[in-house]
Amino acid sequence: MDEVNAMAKAGETVGKAVGTGIKQARHGAKRAGEQGAVLSRQAAARAERELASRGYSTEELQELIAQRATGKSRKELAKQAKQARKDWEKRTTESRKRLAAKIDPTPVKKKRRWPWLLLVLVVLGVAGAAIALTRRPEELPLAAADDEPWDSHTPGTSQPRHRASAETDGHQEPRAVETPRANPPTP
Repeated sequence: MDEVNAMAKAGETVGKAVGTGIKQARHGAKRAGEQGAVLSRQAAARAERELASRGYSTEELQELIAQRATGKSRKELAKQAKQARKDWEKRTTESRKRLAAKIDPTPVKKKRRWPWLLLVLVVLGVAGAAIALTRRPEELPLAAADDEPWDSHTPGTSQPRHRASAETDGHQEPRAVETPRANPPTP
């Protein structure tokens, strides 16, 4: 059992040592970065002072370096770089399309607009049907069989009523039902 405890303690101490070592390395890297930033600012300031003592500014120095290296001004180089980027983008886009066509040779289908047109026509049809159904004339109740005499040309009979009056709103009181006559009355 002593060996197990000794190994566990050894693991703990090694873990602590590694942890502190990593922490120290992180702090050291942070200090080195801060010190490097300070030193580079000092070096840049010293270089600018030396250039100023010789009569050059940093922009003029960049222009001189570009002109000696390429024979062109910085504006010309910027214009050339912009054009090169455009050309590069164009070529890569075309290359991607060609590669995609080789990988999957199925043609790309264009979107069809006729389903939208069909949908619009269906909506218009439904709207038209709804309007037509809401503006349908009201149905009038059928006239009862006893409202109209069997022969409207018989003298002394009233005119047949085909429609209900507006006062009754289409509803009539039930009347006494007469039995139809077997023979027409003789005059």
